Amino acid sequence: MALSNAERQRRHRERQRQKLAAVAPDLGTQYENVGADLRQKLYELIDAENAHRALCVVGSPEQTDFSRVILDIALNENRSGIADAARIVLLQGLCMGESSEKEIIEALRQKAIDAATEADEREARERHAPATHYMRVPNFG
Repeated sequence: MALSNAERQRRHRERQRQKLAAVAPDLGTQYENVGADLRQKLYELIDAENAHRALCVVGSPEQTDFSRVILDIALNENRSGIADAARIVLLQGLCMGESSEKEIIEALRQKAIDAATEADEREARERHAPATHYMRVPNFG
């Protein structure tokens, strides 16, 4: 008995899906792998910073831990001293090859320039606006 064209296509798609599932892990597994890789890179970054501090500081230097770096990233602070480098690591992982480190740094630099320009424009508008005590008030008396 001959199969219909639709049935052949359905079976072909199912075979392709099975082949793909055998070759490539599912999306959840891919994200777990990326997450583990990011965590490992962040731990290496933190260990390198702690080793650098141990060499440079006499006595017992303050140790940076993983949670401090994550808090710095979340709060947009840099108390750990390596939050900017950690942000780049995370952004590279999130981009998954779509953007390079150079593109990410350029975008961050452009954002800082735009913010500074906006602040300058706001300051210039405030500077040229008449002070409230110099504004003329009509006298209706």
